[in-house]
Amino acid sequence: MPPAMYRSGIFALTTFMTMNTSIIHESLKTGKNFKVGHFSIIGKDCVFGDNVTVDSHAVIGDNVHLGDGSVVGNYCEIGKNLKTGQNVKLQGRIRTAEGCVIEDDVTVKYGTILTSNVLIKKGAFIGPNVITLGSTHLHETKHGTEIGERCYIGAGSKLAASVKIGNDITVGAMGFVNKDITESGIYVGVPVRLIAQKDYWKEKDFVEGGFKQ
Repeated sequence: MPPAMYRSGIFALTTFMTMNTSIIHESLKTGKNFKVGHFSIIGKDCVFGDNVTVDSHAVIGDNVHLGDGSVVGNYCEIGKNLKTGQNVKLQGRIRTAEGCVIEDDVTVKYGTILTSNVLIKKGAFIGPNVITLGSTHLHETKHGTEIGERCYIGAGSKLAASVKIGNDITVGAMGFVNKDITESGIYVGVPVRLIAQKDYWKEKDFVEGGFKQ
């Protein structure tokens, strides 16, 4: 039997589901149409908006706030005190440390890892298996990475500890961001370098594939 402070979903949330095998703290507050899969755990003092979905095998820490229309995918591990805006999509096997803030309309793809106190601003897209680092080569712990509005971080990219990425910046797949980026544009490489201004997105040859050299 789970501890007395927890209830299996079938008892705690009978207005939302008819059968469930998850463990949900009795302090959970939800809006309308909350859905949870099987074998998930939701910690204490969490607040979920309307139309929130938590899929199966997810672990959500204490005091997590999920905005309206947000989704936590299968096998995610969400650290305590995370806050999201509306329509945030966290796909499967994502891990976050504590204190992250994810604003409206952000998508974080499969396998991404966020260290503590990451801020992802509105409309950003984080590709699969992106990692934000939490320490330097000098063994200094640093957190507080920021990713600006409408950014696109390509699959497998790595962001050095506490870097700040401005608005409208694209980082190509497998890039390494080793310092702050403020100028909007498309950056690729290890470490990344600017190869095109952001307006290049609008040009026909980019849309059809292939960068100018």
